[in-house]
Amino acid sequence: NENIDASKAYLGASVRVRNGRTNHECSYTLVSPVEADMAHGKISVQSPVGKALLGHSVGDIVTARIPAGDVTFEILEISR
Repeated sequence: NENIDASKAYLGASVRVRNGRTNHECSYTLVSPVEADMAHGKISVQSPVGKALLGHSVGDIVTARIPAGDVTFEILEISR
């Protein structure tokens, strides 16, 4: 769909992030709740991390409220 703003994290995008707590880099694919599969890096847009990333751009630092406490992520790359 050419109407998607690919500069922001969107449903179906792969998002590479750096965890502010651990400084570890990882990639997530934002998917619908029925497609979520953490073992394969697919996170639901309804999950705390998915909600935090959705709609943000490369360079943004977002905070996800997870059971273990707040975690910040820096968005490094967004791709299809």
